Amino acid sequence: MTRYAYTILFGWWFGVIQSSYFFQLEIFLTAAYTGFITATLAWIAGSIAGLYLARPANGSPPLIIWHAAGLAAYYTCLLSLAAFPYQLALTPLYFILIMVSGGQTGHFFAYNQKTFPKASTLFFMENNGFILGWLVGFSGFVMAGVDFHYYFPLVAGTALVPLALYHGKKMKGQKP
Repeated sequence: MTRYAYTILFGWWFGVIQSSYFFQLEIFLTAAYTGFITATLAWIAGSIAGLYLARPANGSPPLIIWHAAGLAAYYTCLLSLAAFPYQLALTPLYFILIMVSGGQTGHFFAYNQKTFPKASTLFFMENNGFILGWLVGFSGFVMAGVDFHYYFPLVAGTALVPLALYHGKKMKGQKP
């Protein structure tokens, strides 16, 4: 698999999982700005934390661990939202869970910064995938409703496990 496809696929994954968080918060927490701002700021904070934690001095776990943690955080958030709908007091919990998923993004960029000659190419390819992921997340919600965001992240996330494992072996020993 080429580095372009790898980068686009993980960008696509980040778009799918972020849009899934957004729609779940909008439906089960609040349809006001709070849901959007929580998803956006938590994702950015997680990305920054992932960049920091991916430094060699911090002993960052491999991408597959970040991937599993992000997926587990998503379903923990989903179960919590279903069990306690419209409980704004739980917003800090959702913020932390979204940060965990966003952390994979920071880790991804830190470890793939040398994949392309220019960082702008990495950002461009990942962003194209991210936009596709958001379009898939939105389309899935429009066509299948909430059920799409119950099942699709698990299917998509599981489908990317072999890619994460393969890339992890390929990147073994590389320092960001």
